[in-house]
This record gives sequence, C-alpha cells and structure tokens, in this order.
Amino acid sequence: MNENYQCFETTRNFPTAEAARASETRFLEIQGACAGGQVPELRRGDVIYIDTELYIGHGRDDFRGGLAEVFECNMKKSKGRSIPFIRVAQQLDTWHNWRELASMQKKLREEFGKSWAHPDPDERPEFNER
Repeated sequence: MNENYQCFETTRNFPTAEAARASETRFLEIQGACAGGQVPELRRGDVIYIDTELYIGHGRDDFRGGLAEVFECNMKKSKGRSIPFIRVAQQLDTWHNWRELASMQKKLREEFGKSWAHPDPDERPEFNER
C-alpha cells in the first residue's frame, strides 16, 4: 500500500515523511525571509502565495489567490531594472513580479491560509467585453 505524507504548511502530499518535512522547512524558510524584508531566490516547486485578480472587462480571466507552486523563475526588466518574475503552475499564462509578491506574503498568508490559488471565471456577459 502506498502511503502519502502531507506537508502541514501547504497540504501537498509526498511519498515520504522526509519529503513532506523538507517541503514544510522550505516553505517556512521562504515565508520567514519575506517577513524579514528579503526577496529570497525561488526555484521550481517552491510554494508561495499569489493575490486575487478580478477583471471588469474580462471576468472569464478572474483568478482567486492563495498558495501556488512556482513553475518558472526569470529576471526581467521593469522600469530599467532587473526584477525577479515568476510563473506558477496554477496560472501559467501570467508572470508575477516576485519582489512585489515577496513583500505581500505575510498579508496573503493571513488572507488565504492553506487555500490554493485557482481560476474563478465569471462568465456573465456584463463582465466580458464582446
């Protein structure tokens, strides 16, 4: 019988207890660094928080924030400076400014807790331009 071990911080399942504890440690390391005003370097598989995005003219793209798994990290230019941007598995079509998100992690953690980010499309015609 295959057992799964859960990360207490993110509710993700892992094949071993060691992997689940490593996930907890990494998550808390990232959150602690952000709480201390740092912008820690992320790697694929890390879990962070992203914010909700709601749109008046294209509600079909509405997205609820929460925990999200880092899929890709890249340095991009913003206002002439190199800034770390990330994509998450839950929203692959969007690049997020990690510097901004890092400063919001505490607030987002309080808001979303262990809820995972997900699409939440609003298909009502009045919220979607034709």
